[in-house]
Order: sequence, then C-alpha cells, then structure tokens
Amino acid sequence: MDENKYTIDCLVELSGFSRRTIRYYVQEGLIDPPAGRGRGGFYYDSHLERLRLIKAYQEKGIRISAIAAMLSREEPAADVAPSRNVMIRYEIAPGIELNVSREREISEAAKILEIIRIAKTIVQGKVKDE
Repeated sequence: MDENKYTIDCLVELSGFSRRTIRYYVQEGLIDPPAGRGRGGFYYDSHLERLRLIKAYQEKGIRISAIAAMLSREEPAADVAPSRNVMIRYEIAPGIELNVSREREISEAAKILEIIRIAKTIVQGKVKDE
C-alpha cells in the first residue's frame, strides 16, 4: 500500500506544528528528512504519525529531550555533571507538584506519565471508591 505524500504546508496543517518546528525536528533527528530536495521535498504518512506521537508526548508534559531519547531508544548523553541533580517539575494541581530527576524522566517516561495521570485523576476527584 502506498503512503500518502504531503508538502510541508500540508504537514503543518495536519500536525499543528509550524514549518520551523518541523524543520527543527528533522535537524535534530526526531523525524526523517523529507524525500526530494528543496521545494520539491515531500513527507509521508510516517512523518505525520511521528509528529502526532511527538505532540501526544508533549501534551502529557514530556520534554523534547526525553521524547528524543525515547524515539531513538538510545541512552541520552550525560551532559550534566554527576554532582548536579537536575529536577523536572510537573504541576499536578495548584499547590501540588511532582519533582522528577532528569535521569528518571528520560529512563522511565511512561511510568512517570502514568503517575501524573493517576495523581491528576485523584486530585480532580474522579476516582471511584472500591
């Protein structure tokens, strides 16, 4: 089955990302470069699906560095000195937050997302008593 072909303008409209962001994601290796060159370049369904996946991760609060690591399935480079513990803050509700180390955010992103989802559900009072 042939994949659909999209111009960058079409991809912008369908994905919700700007041209600049799409080009940045290509440059950073989050999505493959377009087929063809220059104005004749085009994108496939696989590009659109990857962009939708990135957007879904972003909507769940995952930072682009963690998304890049998850998509590449490679261990991220240690760019922070071991003595410095970088923490990422996720707001659950006003006055309630979850702090996660950068290492854990990258290595256990799916689990952290689930914790955040459950915590927000509890705070919003949507949990059924069993």
